[in-house]
Amino acid sequence: MALPKLAARVILGYVGLVEGTAALIRFKERSTAFQMAAERATALGRRLVVVGDPDAGMHTRLMRAYGCGDVCIDMNGCPGCPITIVADITKGPVADIADDSSVVFVSCVLEYVSDLNAALREIARLAGSPENVFVVTVQPWTLTARLYPGARWRGTVGNAAGAQTVDMKQVGLEEKLVVTGALGLALAAAFWPRKR
Repeated sequence: MALPKLAARVILGYVGLVEGTAALIRFKERSTAFQMAAERATALGRRLVVVGDPDAGMHTRLMRAYGCGDVCIDMNGCPGCPITIVADITKGPVADIADDSSVVFVSCVLEYVSDLNAALREIARLAGSPENVFVVTVQPWTLTARLYPGARWRGTVGNAAGAQTVDMKQVGLEEKLVVTGALGLALAAAFWPRKR
Protein backbone atom coordinates (compact mmCIF):
# COMPACT_ATOMS: atom_id res chain seq x y z
CA MET A 1 0.00 0.00 0.00
CA ALA A 2 1.36 3.41 -0.95
CA LEU A 3 2.36 5.77 1.86
CA PRO A 4 -0.21 8.50 1.00
CA LYS A 5 -3.04 5.93 1.00
CA LEU A 6 -1.86 4.48 4.32
CA ALA A 7 -1.50 7.96 5.84
CA ALA A 8 -5.02 8.92 4.69
CA ARG A 9 -6.48 5.73 6.21
CA VAL A 10 -4.66 6.33 9.49
CA ILE A 11 -5.97 9.91 9.60
CA LEU A 12 -9.53 8.78 8.85
CA GLY A 13 -9.29 6.07 11.50
CA TYR A 14 -8.06 8.62 14.02
CA VAL A 15 -10.91 11.00 13.13
CA GLY A 16 -13.43 8.16 13.53
CA LEU A 17 -11.94 7.24 16.91
CA VAL A 18 -12.04 10.86 18.12
CA GLU A 19 -15.65 11.37 16.95
CA GLY A 20 -16.75 8.08 18.54
CA THR A 21 -15.03 8.95 21.82
CA ALA A 22 -16.64 12.41 21.80
CA ALA A 23 -20.07 10.79 21.32
CA LEU A 24 -19.45 8.50 24.31
CA ILE A 25 -18.33 11.44 26.45
CA ARG A 26 -21.46 13.36 25.39
CA PHE A 27 -23.61 10.37 26.32
CA LYS A 28 -22.08 10.36 29.82
CA GLU A 29 -22.47 14.15 30.13
CA ARG A 30 -26.13 13.91 29.12
CA SER A 31 -26.85 11.12 31.61
CA THR A 32 -25.08 12.92 34.44
CA ALA A 33 -26.63 16.34 33.73
CA PHE A 34 -30.12 14.83 33.43
CA GLN A 35 -29.73 13.03 36.74
CA MET A 36 -28.54 16.25 38.41
CA ALA A 37 -31.46 18.18 36.88
CA ALA A 38 -33.96 15.56 38.06
CA GLU A 39 -32.52 15.62 41.59
CA ARG A 40 -32.67 19.43 41.69
CA ALA A 41 -36.27 19.46 40.41
CA THR A 42 -37.27 16.98 43.11
CA ALA A 43 -35.45 18.92 45.84
CA LEU A 44 -37.12 22.20 44.81
CA GLY A 45 -40.54 20.70 44.08
CA ARG A 46 -40.42 22.00 40.51
CA ARG A 47 -41.24 20.39 37.21
CA LEU A 48 -38.34 19.06 35.17
CA VAL A 49 -38.67 20.52 31.68
CA VAL A 50 -36.71 18.80 28.92
CA VAL A 51 -36.14 20.95 25.84
CA GLY A 52 -35.94 18.75 22.75
CA ASP A 53 -37.18 15.25 21.97
CA PRO A 54 -34.88 12.75 23.76
CA ASP A 55 -35.10 10.48 20.70
CA ALA A 56 -34.61 13.09 17.95
CA GLY A 57 -30.89 12.61 17.36
CA MET A 58 -29.22 9.82 15.42
CA HIS A 59 -27.27 8.59 18.46
CA THR A 60 -30.16 8.94 20.90
CA ARG A 61 -32.36 6.65 18.83
CA LEU A 62 -29.83 3.87 19.37
CA MET A 63 -29.43 4.35 23.11
CA ARG A 64 -31.28 6.92 25.19
CA ALA A 65 -29.07 8.96 27.51
CA TYR A 66 -31.88 10.78 29.34
CA GLY A 67 -35.61 10.79 29.82
CA CYS A 68 -38.60 12.99 29.07
CA GLY A 69 -38.78 14.76 32.41
CA ASP A 70 -42.17 15.99 33.59
CA VAL A 71 -42.71 18.01 30.42
CA CYS A 72 -40.95 17.86 27.05
CA ILE A 73 -40.88 20.92 24.79
CA ASP A 74 -40.14 20.20 21.14
CA MET A 75 -40.97 21.89 17.83
CA ASN A 76 -42.25 18.62 16.40
CA GLY A 77 -43.56 17.04 19.58
CA CYS A 78 -42.16 13.98 21.30
CA PRO A 79 -44.03 10.73 20.63
CA GLY A 80 -42.26 8.94 23.49
CA CYS A 81 -42.96 11.50 26.21
CA PRO A 82 -46.18 11.45 28.24
CA ILE A 83 -46.54 15.26 28.35
CA THR A 84 -45.32 17.23 25.36
CA ILE A 85 -45.72 20.87 24.48
CA VAL A 86 -45.21 21.52 20.78
CA ALA A 87 -43.43 24.87 20.72
CA ASP A 88 -40.38 26.71 19.43
CA ILE A 89 -38.39 28.11 22.36
CA THR A 90 -37.21 31.00 20.18
CA LYS A 91 -40.75 32.30 19.63
CA GLY A 92 -41.53 33.74 23.04
CA PRO A 93 -43.11 32.32 26.17
CA VAL A 94 -43.98 28.64 26.03
CA ALA A 95 -47.63 28.22 26.99
CA ASP A 96 -48.52 26.54 30.28
CA ILE A 97 -45.12 27.05 31.93
CA ALA A 98 -44.87 30.01 34.30
CA ASP A 99 -41.81 32.18 34.86
CA ASP A 100 -39.27 30.81 37.34
CA SER A 101 -41.17 27.56 37.80
CA SER A 102 -38.97 24.80 36.39
CA VAL A 103 -35.65 23.08 36.28
CA VAL A 104 -34.64 23.00 32.62
CA PHE A 105 -32.54 20.33 30.88
CA VAL A 106 -31.31 21.04 27.35
CA SER A 107 -29.18 18.55 25.42
CA CYS A 108 -27.74 19.30 21.99
CA VAL A 109 -30.60 21.61 21.02
CA LEU A 110 -29.02 25.07 21.06
CA GLU A 111 -26.82 24.12 18.10
CA TYR A 112 -29.93 24.05 15.87
CA VAL A 113 -32.00 27.07 16.96
CA SER A 114 -32.52 29.97 14.58
CA ASP A 115 -32.13 32.64 17.29
CA LEU A 116 -29.71 31.63 20.04
CA ASN A 117 -30.35 34.67 22.26
CA ALA A 118 -34.13 34.17 22.13
CA ALA A 119 -33.71 30.50 23.08
CA LEU A 120 -31.47 31.41 26.02
CA ARG A 121 -33.94 34.07 27.20
CA GLU A 122 -36.80 31.56 27.20
CA ILE A 123 -34.72 28.96 29.05
CA ALA A 124 -33.79 31.62 31.62
CA ARG A 125 -37.47 32.63 31.97
CA LEU A 126 -38.55 29.05 32.64
CA ALA A 127 -35.73 28.35 35.11
CA GLY A 128 -35.51 31.68 36.90
CA SER A 129 -31.83 31.25 37.77
CA PRO A 130 -28.72 29.62 36.25
CA GLU A 131 -28.68 26.97 39.01
CA ASN A 132 -31.88 25.57 37.51
CA VAL A 133 -30.44 25.17 34.00
CA PHE A 134 -28.54 22.07 32.84
CA VAL A 135 -27.15 22.28 29.30
CA VAL A 136 -25.12 19.80 27.27
CA THR A 137 -23.69 20.83 23.90
CA VAL A 138 -21.88 18.98 21.15
CA GLN A 139 -18.16 19.49 21.71
CA PRO A 140 -17.28 22.51 19.51
CA TRP A 141 -14.05 20.98 18.19
CA THR A 142 -15.73 17.88 16.70
CA LEU A 143 -16.71 17.30 13.09
CA THR A 144 -20.21 16.55 14.38
CA ALA A 145 -20.50 20.16 15.57
CA ARG A 146 -19.72 21.38 12.08
CA LEU A 147 -21.35 18.80 9.83
CA TYR A 148 -24.45 17.45 11.60
CA PRO A 149 -27.46 18.31 9.40
CA GLY A 150 -29.08 21.57 10.46
CA ALA A 151 -26.30 22.64 12.86
CA ARG A 152 -26.13 26.44 13.03
CA TRP A 153 -24.05 27.02 16.17
CA ARG A 154 -21.12 25.38 17.94
CA GLY A 155 -19.66 26.11 21.32
CA THR A 156 -20.43 25.75 24.99
CA VAL A 157 -22.96 26.97 27.51
CA GLY A 158 -22.20 26.61 31.19
CA ASN A 159 -22.61 28.05 34.66
CA ALA A 160 -19.80 29.90 36.37
CA ALA A 161 -20.02 31.92 39.57
CA GLY A 162 -23.83 31.82 39.52
CA ALA A 163 -24.10 33.25 36.01
CA GLN A 164 -24.69 31.46 32.74
CA THR A 165 -21.80 31.67 30.31
CA VAL A 166 -22.43 31.33 26.61
CA ASP A 167 -19.66 30.89 24.08
CA MET A 168 -21.27 29.80 20.82
CA LYS A 169 -20.36 30.86 17.32
CA GLN A 170 -22.26 30.43 14.09
CA VAL A 171 -21.25 27.55 11.85
CA GLY A 172 -20.87 29.18 8.46
CA LEU A 173 -21.32 27.58 5.06
CA GLU A 174 -17.64 28.19 4.30
CA GLU A 175 -16.63 26.21 7.39
CA LYS A 176 -18.92 23.33 6.41
CA LEU A 177 -17.53 23.34 2.86
CA VAL A 178 -13.89 23.35 4.00
CA VAL A 179 -14.43 20.46 6.43
CA THR A 180 -16.47 18.50 3.88
CA GLY A 181 -13.81 19.11 1.23
CA ALA A 182 -10.99 17.97 3.53
CA LEU A 183 -12.92 14.81 4.42
CA GLY A 184 -13.64 14.16 0.75
CA LEU A 185 -9.96 14.48 -0.14
CA ALA A 186 -8.95 12.16 2.70
CA LEU A 187 -11.53 9.59 1.61
CA ALA A 188 -10.40 9.83 -2.01
CA ALA A 189 -6.75 9.43 -1.00
CA ALA A 190 -7.55 6.49 1.24
CA PHE A 191 -9.80 4.51 -1.08
CA TRP A 192 -9.07 5.59 -4.67
CA PRO A 193 -8.41 2.47 -6.72
CA ARG A 194 -4.78 2.07 -7.62
CA LYS A 195 -3.66 1.63 -11.17
CA ARG A 196 -2.88 -1.90 -12.32
